Amino acid sequence: MPCPLHVRRLVAAVSAILLVTLTSAGGAAHAVGPSQERGLLITPVRQYTSLNAGAQKTTSFTVANLTSKPITIKLAVKQFSVTDYVYDYRFEDPDNNWVKLSVPQVFVKSGESRKVAYTISVPAKSAPGGHYYTLFASTDLSDAGLQGTLRAASLLYVTVNGKLVQTSRLQRASIQRVVFGRQIPYTVDILNTGNVHYFAYVSGRLHGPTAKPSDEATHLLLPKKVRRASGTIPAPVLPGVYKATYGYRTDAEAATHQASALVLYVPTWSMAAALLLLLAGLKMYQRTARPRAGRRHNKPDER
Repeated sequence: MPCPLHVRRLVAAVSAILLVTLTSAGGAAHAVGPSQERGLLITPVRQYTSLNAGAQKTTSFTVANLTSKPITIKLAVKQFSVTDYVYDYRFEDPDNNWVKLSVPQVFVKSGESRKVAYTISVPAKSAPGGHYYTLFASTDLSDAGLQGTLRAASLLYVTVNGKLVQTSRLQRASIQRVVFGRQIPYTVDILNTGNVHYFAYVSGRLHGPTAKPSDEATHLLLPKKVRRASGTIPAPVLPGVYKATYGYRTDAEAATHQASALVLYVPTWSMAAALLLLLAGLKMYQRTARPRAGRRHNKPDER
């Protein structure tokens, strides 16, 4: 599934920064330009590809040695998934052989990089939807006279073309109802009920003359998983009760999934102002009450 243009530009920018001068043709090693990076590099950090059932595609990724010694880089393919809500990554051995590396390892001199080819083969009659892999590169630094192990990963999103279902459900929404600070926090739990990944754009706003909308945050959603997305809405200028609407939209769904709630905004300066007014009113009352308390009322002569 093609990702949004601004996301593709971001990924391309990250890859360009990481590559420096790594681009070359074929699989020959080549020099890395000046960089402050040290360690093991793999790029691109994310790859998106779509194939028909029964199709095959060969592409590549790049690994680079940014240490001061030559190293042997071991390569591996894992499937990845995420946990509900927090979206922590889980890596497991593949339950299929769709992704095959051209070599199990490469030897790379200091300051050089190498392209590694791999092939994606989708069996015929495969169901449409998303499949998710990780291309791992690792090296034992003891071979370079150092200590520790370096590991880098590139996430691979494979979409089998066909009837792609990109539906979702807002499972839960919550917002802070009484706010004293400059930001109003909220959370939404989004369930991807479809069969492929896509992006959700989360935002919120208050309704009122001095209210401002929040910035829109982009989150990737994987099939059959719940993602908890958090955000904040800028507080208004004036205290009061405001209606808040917050939620998300996607590229695939026409409707926007939203929740609404009333929020009481009480900035600290308003509490200080209320206290000063209370003290001023109390002093005024005391001043006006003292003369009345000191007066004597003579009883009428009963004689």
